[in-house]
Amino acid sequence: MTELEERKTRACELAKALLSDDSDYMDRVIEMWKIGNFIHGQVWDTEFHIFGLIESETDHLPTAKVRELCSRKWLAAADMEIAECVELYKSQVDEACNEILVKYGNA
Repeated sequence: MTELEERKTRACELAKALLSDDSDYMDRVIEMWKIGNFIHGQVWDTEFHIFGLIESETDHLPTAKVRELCSRKWLAAADMEIAECVELYKSQVDEACNEILVKYGNA
């Protein structure tokens, strides 16, 4: 399997995960953004566009690796902002995930 095929397969795994629950949301969004950049050179105007948008608007929010270094107060505020982001972009993320599954599901 080529690296491109591996990334497409991983995009499908992440798409299924994002469609099923919101855990590790920031990490999944960032990874989708990175995969989209790998596949297309940049995510803009592709099926990965929404992940680039979310990543750029939320780059100040903690990923799973950074959370242990944050205060409870900061995490509470960050979690509220993440929840708002999930709600705001839910339909666009779902649409992108479904498009990725259709496009790369046989990768």
